[in-house]
Amino acid sequence: MKTKIFLSIALSGVCSFIACKKMDSTYAQYVVPNGKIYPGKATSPDTKSGLNKVQVSWLRGSDPKVVKARIFWNNYTDSAEVPIPANQELISYTVTNLPENYYSFIIRTYDAAGHASVPVEVSGDAWGERYRSTLLNRVVQSSTFNLANTLSLQFEPALPGSTIVKSEVEYTTTGGAQKTVSVLPGTLSLQLTDYKLETGYKLRTQHLGATAIDPLYTNDQLVESFLLNKAEWKVIDFSSQNPDANNLSIPANMIDGNPATRWVTQATTSRYPHHITVDLGIVRSLKTVSLWRWVQATPDERGPNVVQFFGSTNNTTWNDLGTYNFDRLTNNEQIFAIPGLPQARYLKVVAVSGPQTFVVLGEVNVTVK
Repeated sequence: MKTKIFLSIALSGVCSFIACKKMDSTYAQYVVPNGKIYPGKATSPDTKSGLNKVQVSWLRGSDPKVVKARIFWNNYTDSAEVPIPANQELISYTVTNLPENYYSFIIRTYDAAGHASVPVEVSGDAWGERYRSTLLNRVVQSSTFNLANTLSLQFEPALPGSTIVKSEVEYTTTGGAQKTVSVLPGTLSLQLTDYKLETGYKLRTQHLGATAIDPLYTNDQLVESFLLNKAEWKVIDFSSQNPDANNLSIPANMIDGNPATRWVTQATTSRYPHHITVDLGIVRSLKTVSLWRWVQATPDERGPNVVQFFGSTNNTTWNDLGTYNFDRLTNNEQIFAIPGLPQARYLKVVAVSGPQTFVVLGEVNVTVK
């Protein structure tokens, strides 16, 4: 009995040995002698974006055998080889000439024998004109002329966390040269004393975000309309004024920069039309005239329905600048484009008709070329 058990165990062992040998021969083609070699892979991969380019970077790691890497994109159809110096810890490569899109990049490192690491994937954006069109110029609150022909620009403060590096104002000088002035984020005003009249200026803003390779400019914004400095204006004529003891109705309220103050014509005896004439101080090419009704919390509806403007260079000969409908029910600024850029130093504002016999108006503005 013991002999039979021993023979059975021995036979089972022989069969198992034969089966294992057969299995080993089946998988022998997949066995790499001494194991497969994988160089150290790229670690902490990152990307930064630029105009039609993406910078791919990673840490070299501690494997001294790594001598180069290859970056693949577009589903392995495009690639670039990157040498890896032994003493360089941060490795980076900028992929250029990329159409604007979102890309996935595969990084594989190699040793001198050509062994490749496991792949590491990282993604990033290549920016283009679509992205650049979303960048905003720094806001210029006003571009104002004075009688000395100095152009003053007032900028809105840059918001906390803004990516703005600087803005640039490019203009033509009185000598005919092109000049560019940089405006830093903390600068709120700029005076151009050598600006050539009626040439306009270009504004662009440079941004540098946390994920950007290098600064990126907005598209140029051409500015050709400028306010006149109303501190230098004078009211030289008006049809009438409602008498008061506190200057609440005087014509000068029309040019004080505050639509909440008012000019009121004689309320008991005057009739339409009503007019006010302003000396702008210098001959300019008029682009627009703006009017406000008297702006207050409780709407005042005593403004005109129709207005008309006249311009003159000498306060004697007047040119008709057009007749326009006026909305007396809104507090908003109402801007009227003046055709032909007529030259004028004197502006006459005429209230042609309205629901009352008298008129109430708040403010007038002029932009020039």
